[in-house]
Amino acid sequence: MERCAVCGAEEFIPYVCRYCGRVHCVYHRLPENHECPNIQQARAPKPIIRVERRSSGTNLRLIRAPKLSSVSSRELYALTAALLVLGLSFSMRFVFEGLRPLEILEVFMLTILVIGTGFLGHELAHKFSAQQYGCWAEFKLWTVGAIMALLFAVISQGTFIFAAPGAVYIASRSSYFGEGIDRKANGIISLVGPLVNIAAAAIFGLALLASTALGFGDIVIGHSFYFLQEGVQINLVLGAFNMIPFFILDGQKVFTWDRRVWAAVAIPLWIAVAVSVLRVF
Repeated sequence: MERCAVCGAEEFIPYVCRYCGRVHCVYHRLPENHECPNIQQARAPKPIIRVERRSSGTNLRLIRAPKLSSVSSRELYALTAALLVLGLSFSMRFVFEGLRPLEILEVFMLTILVIGTGFLGHELAHKFSAQQYGCWAEFKLWTVGAIMALLFAVISQGTFIFAAPGAVYIASRSSYFGEGIDRKANGIISLVGPLVNIAAAAIFGLALLASTALGFGDIVIGHSFYFLQEGVQINLVLGAFNMIPFFILDGQKVFTWDRRVWAAVAIPLWIAVAVSVLRVF
């Protein structure tokens, strides 16, 4: 297990600074917080200044802020790899149940849909909200976590999954967008991930209710009805787990920003997960 280069804290999922290459904890992950020697590279590019001449003869200076990147090809590769790893890992149980190839393909595609809305929707919400605050944000594949997810899935025959194939890394661009992200901005960026899980669980839940109301729940239509239930369950669990106010989880940052907001989101989520688990048993 690696340690933070500043405070020495042990990091299970280390933050590696893209500018100096050193490992840091959640509190020292930003270049400004660990006195990065290459901090100038982390700063946003200067605004583009264009000079035009009006008909009156006076000069007009137009300042256009640089456009933040959306999803790079490298990031797209990392997202695709993470999605495939998650799809394979969560489909493994059905492979060991001896399903036919077409049924396995159906399960895999439905798993991709459920995991895509849950895991990747959560991570991309962090990315795009961080960019709204002027931060650099990029999803990076954690190769060790991806391999561990597949190994756990194979060894346990799909009954236990360790799913941590990657995460969004965020760094502020303090020289152009002000003094960097404060507690409120950090809390909002962290909160949007679980909120996406809540929204996804609600969508799957409405689809499940509609299917039940129309009588589809009593009809075997492949594995679709089962995966609607899984969509609700997985998104609720992801959101509830990430709202735990501990370590590097989203809940810690939201709790630090505003305990009332944290409680308004976390407590109903935990209750919903408890209810869904009781219904299963």
